[in-house]
Amino acid sequence: MANLIETEIKRIVDHAKSLNQDLSDEKAFNILACSLLCYNSIEYDKNWYDINNENITDGKGDGGIDFVYYDDENSKVILGQNKYSENVDVNVATAEINKILHTLKGFKSGNTANYSKVLKTNLLNVTDQLNDENEGNVDVIFTSLSRFNKEKVSGKFAGNAEFSDLNLIDKMDLEKIIEDLQSGLEVVDDFSFDIDKANNALYFSSGTCKGIVVNISASSLKDAYDRYESKGLFNLNIRRHIKSKNVDEGIIDSINKAKDDFWFKNNGITIACKDYFVDGNTIKISDFSIVNGGQTTTLIAKHLKSRSEDFFVMCKIMKKIEQIDNASTMSFFNDIAEATNSQKPIQPRDLKSNAPEMKRLQTLFDNRGYFLEIKRGIPAPRKYKDKRIKNEELAQLFYSFVIQKPGTARSNKRSLFSNNRNYKQIFHQNYAKDSNKVDFLIDLVELNKRVDKAIINFKKGKAASKMDAKQLNVLNNSKLAIIALMGFIYRIANREFDVKKDELDSKLENFSYGYFISNYKEDDIDKKIEELVFELVVHITNLYETEFENNQVTSISNFLKTDKKYMNTILEKYNVELKKRNNADSLINYYGGLFVNTK
Repeated sequence: MANLIETEIKRIVDHAKSLNQDLSDEKAFNILACSLLCYNSIEYDKNWYDINNENITDGKGDGGIDFVYYDDENSKVILGQNKYSENVDVNVATAEINKILHTLKGFKSGNTANYSKVLKTNLLNVTDQLNDENEGNVDVIFTSLSRFNKEKVSGKFAGNAEFSDLNLIDKMDLEKIIEDLQSGLEVVDDFSFDIDKANNALYFSSGTCKGIVVNISASSLKDAYDRYESKGLFNLNIRRHIKSKNVDEGIIDSINKAKDDFWFKNNGITIACKDYFVDGNTIKISDFSIVNGGQTTTLIAKHLKSRSEDFFVMCKIMKKIEQIDNASTMSFFNDIAEATNSQKPIQPRDLKSNAPEMKRLQTLFDNRGYFLEIKRGIPAPRKYKDKRIKNEELAQLFYSFVIQKPGTARSNKRSLFSNNRNYKQIFHQNYAKDSNKVDFLIDLVELNKRVDKAIINFKKGKAASKMDAKQLNVLNNSKLAIIALMGFIYRIANREFDVKKDELDSKLENFSYGYFISNYKEDDIDKKIEELVFELVVHITNLYETEFENNQVTSISNFLKTDKKYMNTILEKYNVELKKRNNADSLINYYGGLFVNTK
């Protein structure tokens, strides 16, 4: 384990060399920390462009911030400071975090003259994505190779109003994350846990799985941790490994002060295994891994002082009824982990997951060979491959393409489920009675896939046309605005909007549904999508640069934040351009075939 970090840093440096980039170990450490803590990944090529162009801010004038990241799922900003050193102590860590605080205060008051352009661009780009509902939702992560008194550092910032949470990551934390990502089928061979009463268990079974719920002793859970913490006890399949100070403190407080109530206040742990057997006051489990409850287990192991202070933890254990091979076992473990690692705040889309209209739409998608994910944690079966989409992303696409409101779709996507009017516009469309509408949604998903492919090609420099840095910055943030402009072209192609005669305010509600992109049979479809994306990015970039230079907006996120900006600037100016000479006819002659529908 000692060389895990060094090995990953070498991989990053070597990958940079393959791209003709020179990278120091210290710079590579920044990429490593960002990749692990924000993307939960050691597949560096996959996120290379975003990490280096949107996240990394390290350099002169960085204000103590080495990377920034917007956690879209939890609507929060993450700021990272990294020290590639084993000589960091409490004072150094405190000083570095104070730098970040000073920087945040400076940006809040508009005093940004002394900060680098990279920091101003990237930091404003993530903070401008916060809306009134989640304003101030900022986490700070300090990462180093050193061991110091974390509680002492955290205590210095208790009650600080500039950020919502502080996470301190050391060498062991990083090595554990890397090891988890690298681990394959390593599980614990067998272990016996003490339970509260002889044979006290709740059993359940389905056609494929069997399960049992027992109350295991905290002391035996601590024993398992001490023996197998780095030998397969944890095989968590989570998106991101960032500790939560608030949750940690709640669990620790229960361990220290309210043991008798721990069972009521904690969700317990979940174990996936090949087999289990109850024997009196114990339960023996073989070939197992804790797939949910790693945080609970770790904190119990570190804060339970003696067996005399023992208490009980609810434990759900499950296995496959039929014997399965190792690959299938890992798949089973991952499925259980994804389905159970959901101790997150309830989101508006969660409340709609069992709504009749949502289930009907999922069935309609399935009838066409596509999977619509309507519940978090329940992934698409393998048979769907790339024919799948989350209902949240579908809502964003629909609200941008059809409703022409990409600002709301991007900056307040929660409202697409929480706001009754918005939700009804998307999901109360009588899809079951109008197959044209379902046909349209399927092609909207297909269009989205091809737009994503074009965006990746531009980022990797594989597209026929090359974008400059400013255009790439816009591209990385403007996908929904691009989709919205394509929705406008769709209207023109289907003669629902006449550029020469119609006014935007009065005619955008006209919309007809049906297959469109699947009607296009030529073999240049990806080429045309790529070209159209380039043209639309150029249009948006020119408008953004003008407003940015005139201090009308602070970042590309700020520029794209509202529907009013899209309607009055991006769309209005695009419509004006199309009115000139034969621009509209030329546009439709070349791109119209991609958007003409069958009704």
